Amino acid sequence: MTLSATLRRRLLLLVTVAFVAGCGASSSVSYYSLGTMPDVPAAPVPQKARPAIGIANVMLPDYLDRPQLVSRSDAHQMNIEEYHRWAGRLQDEISRVLLENLRLLGASPRIDRTPWPAGFKPEIIVTVQLTTFEAFPDGTVRLVGSVTLADLRPSATPASWNVHLQEPAAGRAPSELVAAQSRLVAALSRQINDALARRP
Repeated sequence: MTLSATLRRRLLLLVTVAFVAGCGASSSVSYYSLGTMPDVPAAPVPQKARPAIGIANVMLPDYLDRPQLVSRSDAHQMNIEEYHRWAGRLQDEISRVLLENLRLLGASPRIDRTPWPAGFKPEIIVTVQLTTFEAFPDGTVRLVGSVTLADLRPSATPASWNVHLQEPAAGRAPSELVAAQSRLVAALSRQINDALARRP
């Protein structure tokens, strides 16, 4: 007894749907977001007016400017985590958390990030350029790059410095690596806040 052409087509369609559904169930994507600084006490009221602070776009190397989380398996090999992705663009995640952290630290009552909102005119522009921001085989997560404070006030001079921070991750799970990255951005925020506080 042979199957009719119609029945064969229906059986093939059912098998195809089941296969696609099975693949989807086994390859679901998880999304991650950097967190702000926890348990920061209220910043003291500044004794003098502080300049308006603008956070420029964070610059990243091409291998980090992607939706997927990135880690290293050795000095020369990168892991691109196809099913573990950032909830937004990584550079936007970093600038958002920098902004929130600096607000928590009391860097200035006037602080925002690009694109500047209407009427906002920054007097100091913070530029961050990262060359490294990923997990390494030894279990540490590293943040390497530089920061520049472009002071637009009369007679002011710019400031810049290199950054090399690392933080041990609690484990190798993506959520634990992202938590370590959040702590690194918190440490970077403190550096920037201290540098801003030293400005005349």
